[in-house]
This record gives sequence, C-alpha cells and structure tokens, in this order.
Amino acid sequence: MKGLKWFFLTGILGVLCLVFVLPTFGEGKQEEKFPSREVEIMIPWAAGGATDIVFRTFTTVIPKYLGVPIIITNKPGGAAVPGYVEAMTKKPDGHYIVAWATPSITVTHMQQTPYDASSFEPIINISTAPVWFLAPANSPYKDLRDLVADAKKRPGQVNLGNAGSGGGTHMIALAFETVAGCKFNHVPHAGGGPTVTAAVAGQVDAITVGPPEGVAQLEAGQLKCLGVFTDKRLTQFPNYPTAKEQGIDFAMGQWRGLAALKGTPPERIKKIHDAFKAAMEDPEFKALAEKAGIILDYRNTADFKKLVERENQFYETIVKSAKLGTKYK
Repeated sequence: MKGLKWFFLTGILGVLCLVFVLPTFGEGKQEEKFPSREVEIMIPWAAGGATDIVFRTFTTVIPKYLGVPIIITNKPGGAAVPGYVEAMTKKPDGHYIVAWATPSITVTHMQQTPYDASSFEPIINISTAPVWFLAPANSPYKDLRDLVADAKKRPGQVNLGNAGSGGGTHMIALAFETVAGCKFNHVPHAGGGPTVTAAVAGQVDAITVGPPEGVAQLEAGQLKCLGVFTDKRLTQFPNYPTAKEQGIDFAMGQWRGLAALKGTPPERIKKIHDAFKAAMEDPEFKALAEKAGIILDYRNTADFKKLVERENQFYETIVKSAKLGTKYK
C-alpha cells in the first residue's frame, strides 16, 4: 500500500513540475524574437565613402520597419579583408551583417583571402553606382570615341587613372578595353579623390571614377565627361552621353548591398530583407537617397545572390586575362 501511495505521489509531483516548467519554455521562445536588439552593419571602408553614405542614409528610416535601430561600424584598411575576416568570427544570429559590394569580391581574385564570394549570404542589393570616364577640360577628346581612337593608335600609351589597382573602377576599365578593342596604361591612385585631382592637374589623359566623384569639378568646368557606362542617361546628369549612344555596347557599374554571416537562419535574413525593401520604398528615404546622389537598384535575395555569382565569375576572368594581382600567378 505504501508503495502504491508513493507511486501516485511521485506521479502528481511530476505533473506539477510540467505545469511549472512548460511556461518557462514558452518564455524562452518569446526571448528568441528577432531582432531583439540593434542590428550592426559592418562596413570595411572608411566613413564618408560611397558605401558608408548608402547605409547611413537608412539610419533614420529603418527603425520603422525593422523595429530596432541599425548601428554602422567602419573597419577600413587592407582592401576590406581585415573587416570581413573579423566578421566571420561573429555570431550568425542576424544581429551582425556586412556591407557587400563589388570590391568585396574583386579583392578575392587579386590575392589569397580567407573568404570568397560564397562565404557570406547575400540579403538585398540596394544600389548600383554608375561609372564614367572624365578628362581634363582642355583635353582634345570630345567623347569616348576620341579616347578609344587614340588608344587604338597608341596602345598602352594613353594614361587612364583609377582609384586603385584591382578596385571596381579599375576592373570596369579593363572590361571596357575588351569591348572597345583598345589598351590603356592604367594609373592607380589612392582613392577617387586623388584620381580626380590628377585629372584636374592634367597628370593623366582621362580617369575612371563614379559620381559623386568628379561632380563638383564637372560643374566648375575643370573636367569634361566623355561618357557614362549606363543603359540610359542619368537623370541627375542628363547632358552626359552613354557609351551605348556612342556606338560602344557597354554598361557596367558597382553594386552595393547587404550580406549575412554563413549560418544565419533564413527567416531572419528574410526579416532584414523585407525591412530594407520597405525602407527603400519609403518617401522619406527616397528623398534622402536622391539628395545624397544614391541610385537605387533593388534586387531580392535570390536575384542578388545570382548577381554576386555572375559577377564573381566575370571578375575572375578579368583578373586572369589581365594577369593582375598575385593569386593566379
């Protein structure tokens, strides 16, 4: 009898334990709500650069859609490699994401890096920045056709400045060479600013940069625009002709978006994507983006991933064919 009583007593205690424990599990699920705190965006370039400006423009609008603020952390230096390497050590819970842009993958073909184009999960593409060729105001070139004609007559002797060897503008210039059938002498500089300065001083024949780089000098009459690498003329700069208008079928820019760490839950990636997409459609953000000179180019997660994969293959081909960097030597 005592054994029977003990059996019933332990059974009752077990049920009571479940009653008290089950709510605890429910509370645990509530604590997993995402995002539960601010979301940090790591930008592996300096503050004030084009990528930095793109994401800082979101800071006042995104809380309406994400539910929490975003924090911008700049980790410049080392061609963005140190920033991405540090990012790979973070917890993949969606609260830490990275800026993911054209130079993010070009560097992986220029040198051996601890990551490649597949090491992060694309979330959303925000913008595509156009690239243009500019020349000193007193240049004999009237447009791209004059520049290309001269480069064909003097292969490797026409000096074309860029914002850094292996960077996005340099790569795009190399791709342009292939399409236009000419060869430049590529002159690297320490960023877009010094590149523009070199053109104003007449130290190079032309340069490859992208707005807002060169805008002030164009307006001041210190530089002229030879052509823009877009499908249509830029709304902000309707007087500058495209390469296609000049008979050169070439359009290419630099994309900028967001990526998550490997292992981040898909539902959290979707939550971030949806919030930024909604913010991109917000009238307040659109006004801020236009004022900052940001050209929006939305691509969802699947399309952005395809873009990154396609661009990765393209730049691998460019680096190998031009024998750039040290990775493939």
